[in-house]
Order: sequence, then structure tokens, then C-alpha cells
Amino acid sequence: SFEIAVCVAYAAIAAGLVFILWKTIQKMSTTPSTKAPSASPTPVRTESKRPGLQSDVLKEGTGPKAKNGDSLTVHYTAFLISGEKVDSSYDRGKTLTFKLGAGKVIDGWEVALVGAQAGERRKVTVPAKLAYGSKGSPTGKIPPGADVVFDIELLKIN
Repeated sequence: SFEIAVCVAYAAIAAGLVFILWKTIQKMSTTPSTKAPSASPTPVRTESKRPGLQSDVLKEGTGPKAKNGDSLTVHYTAFLISGEKVDSSYDRGKTLTFKLGAGKVIDGWEVALVGAQAGERRKVTVPAKLAYGSKGSPTGKIPPGADVVFDIELLKIN
């Protein structure tokens, strides 16, 4: 009888911890990147091209879809999962242009931006292994093993 009571107590504690963890994860995963300009809380659509990589389309674009070999011009803001802003092209007042598929940006961007259209805005959640991995970013602003959330606005495709 005592053993049963102890088992029931442990089960109740475990259930409580699971509930708290679930609520914490739910809050983190449903918090939109409202720190970026004119963020939309509800994605138009969501894509997942690799495990852990999620791309929420916040605003649809128009025209041809980006493919490897295209030159993309973007504005972006990067956040840690905690919501802390760690980088922003907007803050520098300078866009970023790169050739898609050439290895000039993190792997998460290389995958998530294929199929994006000019004018499109995406919230891209990139797992550490497709971001800066176990080394962190060269600037030191993104720590080793950190997942990163990017708010990316695709300005043009050449």
C-alpha cells in the first residue's frame, strides 16, 4: 500500500513536470518574431524541408521562385530562441546579396530559401547543425549549439 502511494506520488510529480515543460515549449514555439518590422503572427504557410528546419511564410512574394545559382538580395534579423536579437541587416542599413547554393550562407538558409519569391517574408527556425554548429558564429554573438530564428525578407532575385 505504501509502495503504491509512493508510485502514485511520483507519477503525479512526473505529470506535473511534463505539463510545465509542454507549456514552456508551446509558449516558445508559438511566439512570433514580433521584433522584426511588421511581423505577422499567423504564417500564410509553413514548410519543413529538413528535420528541425522550419520556414513560416509570413508574406507571399511574386514572380519566379528562387533556385540554386540565383543571386538573392535580402534583409534579415537574427534571434536566439530566447528572443534576443543577435544580428540585423536593417540595423546596419545594408542588404545582403549572395548566390544561393554557393555555400556563402548557413546551410539552413541554403535549404529554406529555395522556392522563395521576391517580396516574400519568412520566419526561418534553423537548428544548430544547419546554422553555426558546435563552434558558434564567427562574431561570437551566436553561441555554440544554438538554434537561430531568422526573419528574412527576400527583396530581389537575379
